[in-house]
Amino acid sequence: MKKIFLFVLLISSLSLAQNSESQSKTITVTGSSEMFVEPDEIKFIINIEEYWKEEFEKKKEFEDYKTKVPISEIESDLLEKLYALGVKKEHILVSNVGNYNRYQGKEFLIGKEYIITLHDFNLIDKITTTLDSKGISSMYLGELKNENIQEFRKQVKISALKAAKEKATYLLESLDKKLGDVVSIVENNDSYYFGSTVSNLALENNNSGIENIKKIKLKYEITATFEIK
Repeated sequence: MKKIFLFVLLISSLSLAQNSESQSKTITVTGSSEMFVEPDEIKFIINIEEYWKEEFEKKKEFEDYKTKVPISEIESDLLEKLYALGVKKEHILVSNVGNYNRYQGKEFLIGKEYIITLHDFNLIDKITTTLDSKGISSMYLGELKNENIQEFRKQVKISALKAAKEKATYLLESLDKKLGDVVSIVENNDSYYFGSTVSNLALENNNSGIENIKKIKLKYEITATFEIK
């Protein structure tokens, strides 16, 4: 069973307002909640590129680079090793081919980008230690997914709203007041995007190895306004 870590953050702002029409007093608070979910699908990106054999020979200068290793040879070696590790052919997608850069006086070095769909993080360790660095220009994590992500989002939003209600309740109790009906509910960050920017779905990375980048982070803030009895 996957472990789900749920932290409710009671980050809130308090404001007391008075409605000019009904003369009813209100309290507005913000509740925040976050959850870390283990992905069940990982997109791993591998970029390969042609190279010169002379690059890896001692005492060779750039002017000496003449023997180009073709992309077909690099690709064949990559696929052979991926298949040997248990990666299925249907889980390997070529997403980009070509190269816009060329060294002066040299031929174009053609590259390809592969998107590998994995369901086991341990395979990433095996891939990175198995592949020959020659011909590999980059490897990195892409999108993380979980088939139940929509249900987890609902849970986090509900927890954020409950956090707002709890905050409003104990603040009013400190003033010998009671919480009334809800007046309005506003989701503060309902956008969805993935990456290193501020978002409610991001890769949790503590820069301490693959074990610490295994979770999807969901975070929502909800601002709610309640009547004061």
